[in-house]
Amino acid sequence: LMLQASRLPTQLALVEQGVELTYRELQKQVEGLARTLDKLPAKSSPVAIPIKRSREAVVAILAVLRSGRSYLPLDPSQPRARLEEILTDADVRILLTRREDVSTWAGLNLTTISTNDVEKDLSSHPLSFPQLDDQAYLLYTSGSTGKPKGVPIKHSGLAAYVEWAEREYVAESITHFPLFTSLTFDLTVTSLFLPLLTGGTLHIYPEEEGNLDSAVIDVINENQSDFIKLTPSHLSLLRQLDLSQSRLRCIVVGGESFPSSLAHSIHEQLKGQAVIINEYGPTEAVVGCMIHRFRPAQDSLASVPIGKPADHCQIYLLNEALQPVPEGVPGELCVSRYGLAQGYHQRPELTAQQFISHPFRPGETLYRTGDLAVFREEGVLTCLGRIDRQVKISGHRIELSEIENALNSHPDVTDCIVTTYQSQLQQLPSSKSCQRCGLDSNYPGVTYDDQGICNTCRSYETIQKEAQAYFKTPQDLELLFQQTRQKTSSNYDCLALLSGGKDSTYMLAQLVKMGLRVRAFTLDNGFLSEHAINNIKQVTTNLGVPHEFGTTPAMNAIFRDSLARFSNVCNGCFKTVYTLAVNRALELNIPIIATGLSRGQFFETRLTSNLFQGQFSPQEVDLAVLAARKAYHNLEDEVHRSLNVAAFKDPDVFEKVRFVDFYRYCDVELGEMLTFLEKEVGWTRPPDTGRSTNCLINDVGIYIHKKERGYHNYALPYSWDVRMGVKTRAEAVDELADDLDATNIKKILQEIDYDENRLRESPKSNHLVSYYTSPSPIPQAELHQHIAQKLPQSYLPTFFVPLKQIPLTPNGKIDLAALPRPDQTEKIEDEAIIAPDGPAEEAIAKIWEESLGTSNLDVTYSFFSYGGSSLAAMDVMLKICNHFSVKLALQTLFETPTIRELAIAVEEAIISELEELGDDEAIALLNPDS
Repeated sequence: LMLQASRLPTQLALVEQGVELTYRELQKQVEGLARTLDKLPAKSSPVAIPIKRSREAVVAILAVLRSGRSYLPLDPSQPRARLEEILTDADVRILLTRREDVSTWAGLNLTTISTNDVEKDLSSHPLSFPQLDDQAYLLYTSGSTGKPKGVPIKHSGLAAYVEWAEREYVAESITHFPLFTSLTFDLTVTSLFLPLLTGGTLHIYPEEEGNLDSAVIDVINENQSDFIKLTPSHLSLLRQLDLSQSRLRCIVVGGESFPSSLAHSIHEQLKGQAVIINEYGPTEAVVGCMIHRFRPAQDSLASVPIGKPADHCQIYLLNEALQPVPEGVPGELCVSRYGLAQGYHQRPELTAQQFISHPFRPGETLYRTGDLAVFREEGVLTCLGRIDRQVKISGHRIELSEIENALNSHPDVTDCIVTTYQSQLQQLPSSKSCQRCGLDSNYPGVTYDDQGICNTCRSYETIQKEAQAYFKTPQDLELLFQQTRQKTSSNYDCLALLSGGKDSTYMLAQLVKMGLRVRAFTLDNGFLSEHAINNIKQVTTNLGVPHEFGTTPAMNAIFRDSLARFSNVCNGCFKTVYTLAVNRALELNIPIIATGLSRGQFFETRLTSNLFQGQFSPQEVDLAVLAARKAYHNLEDEVHRSLNVAAFKDPDVFEKVRFVDFYRYCDVELGEMLTFLEKEVGWTRPPDTGRSTNCLINDVGIYIHKKERGYHNYALPYSWDVRMGVKTRAEAVDELADDLDATNIKKILQEIDYDENRLRESPKSNHLVSYYTSPSPIPQAELHQHIAQKLPQSYLPTFFVPLKQIPLTPNGKIDLAALPRPDQTEKIEDEAIIAPDGPAEEAIAKIWEESLGTSNLDVTYSFFSYGGSSLAAMDVMLKICNHFSVKLALQTLFETPTIRELAIAVEEAIISELEELGDDEAIALLNPDS
């Protein structure tokens, strides 16, 4: 920087929203702030910089380096708990932030200074320069355990990388660079330091508020930059933009696998005027250690190769014995380079796993990336993905990434992921649980953020207000019964479903306390415990409630069917008691059936976040639940075959007998409930039913569910009980700690004639599954033949599953746990779809179909309920703006997430522009396809 300030003092160094700094001005600010830092102690610890992308952040980073310290960039929008965890782990003593944010960090044991604390007298004392062996920065990346890990990089590595990048990327015509990616990503190191090293101008694009950081779009639209470095996901957005006049001359892509189809598309849009480079390099190996210049004529593989080593880098492909593999054989990619990180900050065990003694160069360190790669012709390297995705099928070692590459080469496949599928016969190991709700890591689809909070809790945060509106008050319940009593003539106000458990018993007592005329109904499934039966008899006697038991000789067959379908007994019991209760209510002219389902069970059985994300009213949710209930009772199963279900053929049956969920109106904590039951109604927890509070066979359901599905069947509803505030996390976790009596369970299984080993695996039960997205489903035979032409027979998948979108974790990586089972893939029913009406809705629907890879879209459904991601939302908005030639904010899809709402927004934008156009132009705008 000092060299550039001396050589090019008036050259623009930084530009941010009209504010400009020359190199001389930049150096003055950096030197002044560096002198302030130089007076502070603890020089060996990094300086934390929680400043969003801005001119101030750049000055802060340069000042920290100038003072001889290392910098730790933090994203201030991240959860505070995660930031404090990093500050503690990194042993940060000094925090540098904006003046207006200093108070935000009060209370921490840190020295907090402002970017405005600048020494005016630059001659007060000289500053020494950092040495090559000094630490330059500390970046934290997400760890596989959920705990972030710090990667310290020295000046030697940073200097070697930036000098190499200058030789590879910067020509005389490249003088303007954009800064638009997060400062916490090592990809940004290139964008930050390369322009300042070469005397170029850095254009800073501040971070936007809201869900999307669309700065990459601004970079292209403003067309001020000659160079850009970005991820393939960001690059894909450029396909929707006009690049015909772009001044870009160098595009560097990194961070993810780079599809060749994307490279070809961008190359054609730019008419070959920009060099496109794929750069590979983990944070531990200092940003980039390999590059490949895209060759349109030669690069025909599914992914652009990662090429050859950079200067000062040595690349090895090694087998499990750390021996080199020959050309064409996949191996683990290992890196040795000048300035390589020597380990993770305060993580000795992880360091020992990844940073090993160099097997060929004594005294040096080799970093094991965990990536799988293969040498192709001419020594060019192609990355195949993560090494931990290598599987064994019938004795054959299979690289899943090779199958994905073959599948991606199909012209109609837009994205894919290959994994394995097999029955879960043992409970999956539980390595962690949600710090908020207690949901275990063995529950399908669960992921955790860096605070240890599960994705379901995070998703609920976004719809909590809407979801809470679904629940009502005890006064609403009393009014409901008053209104119903006025409309019907009956000896009873309701039929209360009393299982004998705590929830239904509390419900019964409260209904009686309200002064209602209640009749109780219990399903005797043949396995109620003696203590539970005594509870039922004592409680109903104490409350003065008439009671009856309902039975059916088909219970064992219903249990077998429920275990086979759902790996539990509860589903069969629920449908049985509902069926018997409806028939009994009709016989006695009882207008309401009261259920004791917990709030957690609501979200397990009938409510989904999509209902609330779509901004449905509680009344609309009720209609959706009612429609689901009608379909549920007409589903062909053992209950439908064995019981009298004639009543459910009447479309108005649920108007004649209404189901009312008591806990929709009552919010009571577990401790309060148990105290009330013991003191007020004489109910005590049965000692003979395991986790259940009424039923001996319930343990069988838990046992089979763990064995066949791999997780506890009460895990989800209990986690919802915690979210809804009716249980504490500790209470939920405690209730899931079962002490199952294996001898008794096997006795019951024999009694109901259910084979617990019906899903016992054979040697060939481990199957390959290909999940893919495409504009429309592709015949399995076609995909099978396509792969067979490229790979051995052992690589051919058993299942090909079309998806609307590959599921992603919050960090943007593929969420393997969220992939559906091959036999349970989601289907969108054609019936009740509200189809597009009019040219605007039809055009938007077509754009959505292309983005989501699905059809038959309902114009009232949210884009995100169809699986749309934030990145896909940006892509869709670009297409819509281009199609209609209108200007709409990229946030529009979040504000108007349905086709119908979006069409209205488009039409309003068109109308607002008509006043500025002539008649012919207005007609063209209204009819973009004409």
